[in-house]
Amino acid sequence: MADAAPEHDAVVLAAMPEELGPLRALLADARPIDGGGFGIDIVTGRLGGRRVALAVTGDGDRNARLRAAAALTLAPARALLAIGVAGALSDDLVPGELVAVTGVIREHGPLLAASRELADAAGHDGARAGIAVSADRIADTVAEKQRLLALAAGHYSANGTVAAAVVDLESAAYAEAAIAARIPWLILRAVSDTAAEALPALLNHARDAGGAVRRGRVVAGLLRQPSALPRLLGLRRRVSACADALARGAARVIALSAVNSQLR
Repeated sequence: MADAAPEHDAVVLAAMPEELGPLRALLADARPIDGGGFGIDIVTGRLGGRRVALAVTGDGDRNARLRAAAALTLAPARALLAIGVAGALSDDLVPGELVAVTGVIREHGPLLAASRELADAAGHDGARAGIAVSADRIADTVAEKQRLLALAAGHYSANGTVAAAVVDLESAAYAEAAIAARIPWLILRAVSDTAAEALPALLNHARDAGGAVRRGRVVAGLLRQPSALPRLLGLRRRVSACADALARGAARVIALSAVNSQLR
């Protein structure tokens, strides 16, 4: 017997609820999907006439890997779109700028290429094409960002230059889940911190064994290092602004005819 057609045109993933909130607010006829014991928050509905499922995986590579696969099991889809914030590696990227990730690399591993049609759709809407490096830890120093930029520079676009490069923790896991499901994928990232900015070291110290930043540990770190609070509050404001930009970008990408041809 042939497999049933996927119920959803696309599944949209994000690591944190804050990254997905504004897009979720645009969803019509929203209803939750039972997480099936996977510990994943999924809601389904319609966005621009398309049936989509939105899921929060949690941050960190392990959470992203396990719950992206769970999302595609619980809400089978014709394509995967992941959204979220990222740190800039290229020095000309500014906070809030959108990057359509055409390729993803881990610190050790091959380049994973996104769907050309989905990337072109995002590019037509103003997002810059770029490469995402999924790092083993948060890139919290300028030196670390420069090291990761050198890794990205080893993967060139057709004209011999890297258009843009960003760093995150989850993009490779999302791409690998889509590849395993044999569906096209795209990752849309918004810049939360520039290549010249360092982040508080307590963020890495607050991560658990799965790579997720535990907020209770962040609070404990702030008690020891209260001078980091202004930077964290500024970063939180940027994440909120990025989430708004990601919602607009994702909704427009899904609505574009180039994307719709992928989702039929």
